Amino acid sequence: MKRQIQKFLGCIGLLGVLLFVACEGDDTDVDAYDPTLLYDGTPYVFDLPQGVPQPTIPDDNPMTVAGVELGRHLFYDPIISGDSSMACADCHKQENAFSVTDQFSIGIAGIAGKRNSMPLFNLAFGLNPRFTWGGAAAHLEEQMLEPIINPIELNLSLEEMLLRLENDTAYLDRFSMAFGELPSEELSAKALAQFIRSITSFNSDYDRALRNEPVFPSEQAIAGLNLFEAEFTGDDTECLHCHGGSLFTDNIFHNNGLSFSENLYDFPDLGLGAVLNDSLKNGFFKTPSLRNIAVTGPYMHDGSVQTLEEVLEHYSSGIQFSPNVDPLIRSPYTTGDTLLLNQEEKDALIAFLELLTDETLLTNEQYSNPFE
Repeated sequence: MKRQIQKFLGCIGLLGVLLFVACEGDDTDVDAYDPTLLYDGTPYVFDLPQGVPQPTIPDDNPMTVAGVELGRHLFYDPIISGDSSMACADCHKQENAFSVTDQFSIGIAGIAGKRNSMPLFNLAFGLNPRFTWGGAAAHLEEQMLEPIINPIELNLSLEEMLLRLENDTAYLDRFSMAFGELPSEELSAKALAQFIRSITSFNSDYDRALRNEPVFPSEQAIAGLNLFEAEFTGDDTECLHCHGGSLFTDNIFHNNGLSFSENLYDFPDLGLGAVLNDSLKNGFFKTPSLRNIAVTGPYMHDGSVQTLEEVLEHYSSGIQFSPNVDPLIRSPYTTGDTLLLNQEEKDALIAFLELLTDETLLTNEQYSNPFE
C-alpha cells in the first residue's frame, strides 16, 4: 500500500512538472501567440490649449492609446540595455524636462558621451523633421533605436532586444494591443516615438497668464518679456529670430558662435555639416526650446555653459565670429555691434525665462515611470 501511494504521488509530481512546463511554454511560445486578439486601435487624442499648433504625426505611425503606453514602458524599462541596468529615462529625467543635469550622459559602461542630453517635449510640433543636436536622425522613429545599440549608451543589439521582448508575456500583450503584431525593431521604434510625441508642455506661468488665468508675473519678469520681444527698436535682443512663437524655437540649425574656427572645417564638432556633408553647415546645431530652460541646464550642445546668466553673457559679448556664424546673431559681421546686456537686463531676462517652466510637465503621471 505504501509503495502504491508513493507511485501515485510520483505520478502527480511528474504531471505537475509537465503542466508547469506546458504553461511556461504557452507564456513564451511566440509561434503559438495570436497578437490580433488583443489589438486596440483607440486613437490618442492630444489635450492642447487653444492657440497651440497642431502636432505633425506621420501617416505610417498614427498614435494610439496603447501605442503610447507601450512606448512609455519601453522608455522606462532597463530591459532594453545590455546589462539591464539603465533605461532611456536615465538620460532623460522627467524632473528636468526629460534632460539631465550632467554635462554629458553616462552610459552603462560608465563612459560619457560627447553632447549634452536634449530635453524631450513638444517634439510632435514644428516642420523640421530632423532630430538630435546635429540632425543625425531624419525623423523621430529613426532616432529611437540609436541609443539602444550605441556602445557607450545602452549597448544592446536589436536581436537581443527582440529576444527579451518576445520572452516577456507582458510585452507580447502590449505589442498586440498597440499594433496587433508581435514585437519587432520597427514597432519598438514606433512605440517609443509615439510616447515621445505625447509629451507636451504648454502650461507654464507664461502660458497661463496668456490665458488670463490668475498668474501675476513680477515687474522684473514683465521687463524681461519686453526685452525678449523687442525687435527693430534699437534695444532689441535678437531672441525672437531663433526662439519666437509658441514653441520658443524655430527648430532650425544655426552656428550660434559657441566655437571658433578660422575656416569652415576646424570646429570641434561639425554638427549638421557632418550629417549633410556640407561644409557650409559645419558647426550648426538645432535651436533648443526656451520652454523649461530653467531646469534643463547645463546648456548648449556640448553642455559647456552652466547657468542662464552665462548663456546671456555668451550672446551679449561672447560670440565667436567664425565665417559661417549665423547672421541672425547681432555681431560686428551683421549689425556692426555686440549686444552688451547690462546686469539689470540679464536679471530681467532670466526672470522672464523662469516663467517658462511647466511644473505639470515635470510631475504629470502620464509621462512618469509605469513601474513605480
